[in-house]
Amino acid sequence: MNSSIRFTSYDLLPGRVLTRIFEHLFWVPMRDHNMRALSLPLGHQALVPILSVSHSWRVRAAKLFYRVATVVAGNSSGGDLTTWAIPTQRHMSLVKTNIELILNSGYAPKTTQLLVFSTATLSPTELAATVSASRFCEFVWPSITHLYFYHPPVSVIESDMESANDTAIAALNHSLAVSMPRLSHINALSNTRDSFGLFALDDLIIAKLSQLRALTVLARVPLRLGAEELPLFLTRLTIRSLLTDSNIVSVPRTASASLISLDIGPISPDDIWGPFSSGISDFTSLRELRLTFSANPTAARIPEDSRHRHLHKHRGRRSSCGSTTGNGWPLFPRLTALAVEGYPYETAYFLENFPRSQLTRLALRRCAHKISKFSLTPFTGLISFNGDVPDCNPSTTEGNESAIEEWVAQTMQADMPIMRSLSLSVGPEIFIELPAQFGLFGLRHLTLNTGLRMSEVEKILLSFGLLRSLRVTVTEVLSRTHEYLSRTTRHKKYLPAELQERPWLSITLEDLEVWLLEPSPGRQHRALLRIVHMAMRIPSILRIATQGEYLDELRELSQNMPAVQITNASCSDTDKHMWC
Repeated sequence: MNSSIRFTSYDLLPGRVLTRIFEHLFWVPMRDHNMRALSLPLGHQALVPILSVSHSWRVRAAKLFYRVATVVAGNSSGGDLTTWAIPTQRHMSLVKTNIELILNSGYAPKTTQLLVFSTATLSPTELAATVSASRFCEFVWPSITHLYFYHPPVSVIESDMESANDTAIAALNHSLAVSMPRLSHINALSNTRDSFGLFALDDLIIAKLSQLRALTVLARVPLRLGAEELPLFLTRLTIRSLLTDSNIVSVPRTASASLISLDIGPISPDDIWGPFSSGISDFTSLRELRLTFSANPTAARIPEDSRHRHLHKHRGRRSSCGSTTGNGWPLFPRLTALAVEGYPYETAYFLENFPRSQLTRLALRRCAHKISKFSLTPFTGLISFNGDVPDCNPSTTEGNESAIEEWVAQTMQADMPIMRSLSLSVGPEIFIELPAQFGLFGLRHLTLNTGLRMSEVEKILLSFGLLRSLRVTVTEVLSRTHEYLSRTTRHKKYLPAELQERPWLSITLEDLEVWLLEPSPGRQHRALLRIVHMAMRIPSILRIATQGEYLDELRELSQNMPAVQITNASCSDTDKHMWC
């Protein structure tokens, strides 16, 4: 072998691994208040050092760097490149762009995406001037199919400026439509409206109706779209506004046969099914549906029984006053994933409008349902469930803890061998005892947001042999005496002898997250010590997480496990994403 040929360690990484690493650096999740996270290609600055590492790295990083034409105003994670700085006449913010680099490098025909990103409080006139200053609209980009538009600051438009702002919004929409003739995907988060109350990119959406394939529209202001009917070939639709009483979003009528994913809210729980029937075809291709309901329904004063009758029977346009007959589900025959948030009436009845045995993913948040009526038994094909336990509202749980504990026990003992992910939220203020034995033997991911003892965590690890991630909330850390008495006096705390004799708690768990709820100083140290002792009996552990105020002490206690990552735990009641 020629000794002059040298390979660096950088070149030994597989190409697909490098691409995944670079994409992780390049795509940054952004969230505006309670809106859904929108991943944006903001990592240009992170890729700049990578371009000079080696040829193989440069080739893969350059594809990301030049694939996205970027116009950034204000502070962002993209960094401050002097070659991107463009002064504007309207405002003091710097505009950073790679448009000139793309044009000079010859990558323009391969550029497939445009990012317009602003964190500054710009009026529509200033925003249009920002895009104009980048010179993007001076050229036609034949390969751009995706637009990412992020402008969250709410601009207060004075009445004497409405005409100028309307003109600027119209000009911006026209320029973008002309510059991107093949645009088919729009992802926009904006709180800017024209004087008619229409969304900032409404004209662009209407101009591209015939070729749109995916549309995401997020706003923190009341949301209105001018299009009453959406395009024939649209496959993914997200329309989401701020969850308030007045921001009711209407479901646009659409040629629904092509739609695969629909995410919409907030909508009124009293007028759901009408817009879902377009008169042409039902949602024969829909696989994923997420519905978020308004905080206060207008029909809250309707008697309970009549509400149930109405929602239980009105399932589709085939029957305007009666229930759907047989086993057919005319609206959603292929639905496999359903997420419902904030439904104010009896959820068990509402779920009967969907093919329950066909669903593989189910998420329920802040929904009203009674323990006596709701069960996962009809969902025989369920792989993932993420939801609040029935009657988990603290105002309705007083004196009902035993019923909640029984429901949790039945759920965790259910014969559902294909269940892989389970997330139950009861609330840390409610303490429950877990059952002596569990079902769900195929479970890989488990989250329990409820009051648990630390000893229950060990019990979970010993019982679920395939568990990879576990997230729990510990609200009571017993002293040694109390823990001994609890184990020896309560029969349901006993574990089978074969489980007690295992040297390892788990050989599959990689991620352990324990949220400690206000322990006393003495019990805090004992709880962290127990976490470390548990981790030492888990040879596969890669990450331990808890609250930030306990991280230093946890790192000090876990010095003998240098390969284990100690990180900050996310708040247990934070709604990360409803899909499990």
